Amino acid sequence: MKSAFPMLTEKMQMLFGDIIASLGQLPDEMREYLFGEYGEEDMAWALGVAKYIVLEYIKYSYDHDDPEYPIRHFLDDIDNDSERMLQSRIMKYVSDHKKREIERGGIPIPPDHKFADLSMESIDKKLKGYRLTDMNYFEHQNIHNLELIKAIIERRIVSSKKISNDRFQEMFKQYDEFVESLIERSKRNDEDMVFSSLAFFTFEWHYPVETFYNLACLMEENGIETVDRDTLILICSRPEIESIFGGNITVDSRMVKERIIMLKPLFIEKLNHEDKEELLTLVKEIIVLIGHYLIHMTAGEEEEPYKEWFRKESSMADWASFLNYYDIFSIWQKKEWTRARIQNMRYLFDLVLLPKG
Repeated sequence: MKSAFPMLTEKMQMLFGDIIASLGQLPDEMREYLFGEYGEEDMAWALGVAKYIVLEYIKYSYDHDDPEYPIRHFLDDIDNDSERMLQSRIMKYVSDHKKREIERGGIPIPPDHKFADLSMESIDKKLKGYRLTDMNYFEHQNIHNLELIKAIIERRIVSSKKISNDRFQEMFKQYDEFVESLIERSKRNDEDMVFSSLAFFTFEWHYPVETFYNLACLMEENGIETVDRDTLILICSRPEIESIFGGNITVDSRMVKERIIMLKPLFIEKLNHEDKEELLTLVKEIIVLIGHYLIHMTAGEEEEPYKEWFRKESSMADWASFLNYYDIFSIWQKKEWTRARIQNMRYLFDLVLLPKG
């Protein structure tokens, strides 16, 4: 029998098929609300949700198994004072940003959290105190080195007085070159495919560059000057959602590939109020469903968390085969700028970003 997903390893075909099947085992009311009666179009929608769930499981598995090292592990010359001081500044800059990001989400930081106490007496203590995975280190270096990301973090991106239009375009050109380097790296081997795909996922999750660029273009094409802030936060920030099936959840909305599909119906198409509310509720319930899979979904008689079962049953080769099939890089495109697009991008970042400090 010919496989429906020939690009996937046999194990990943099994795991992916199991998640698709599990969506059909949801309570009838929930399943029918989310996916209808499983006609052809409904099955395509369920398949899209299953793909994203697998991506989240891969992200969890990779993070779980990625070993941590002291910062000295990443230094070319641990006796070079200037390099050590630079790394200390980068760690402080990124850690301060991460701490503010957590606090702004309304989450108290426990005393033993790695970002709780950033005051260390010496460079040596700082370097010994920071422990990072390869992915953490890569993210930290590029948060510091990519001018666009720093401008977003520091909220300078919204102001033409702080970032001129010419400088704006230069920063996005640097960012596009960064993504191109990830795409090239992803072609080397399985490990690089997984690393590069998850790195791009992480950056787009935190800094929705591709989402906003796509929306800025749609706004220009359709003569739209404003969009609803709450809807934008729903698809690319940390919304608080009350499910129609009971329960509340506050969760990072990070369906970075799926966001692109949502832009036209949520922001461009002229839906009546009832249809728009129904669509927003559907999006919210999908986000809640994914949260359920990550937190509560279990496997087997012992009811082991499904994400743990997935992690133990799958391998780097399985993850790479799926990420090659899923192709998260398909949402990226080289940016072409008009004055209207630049203005729209500034507006969208201004709409979502919280004030600095």
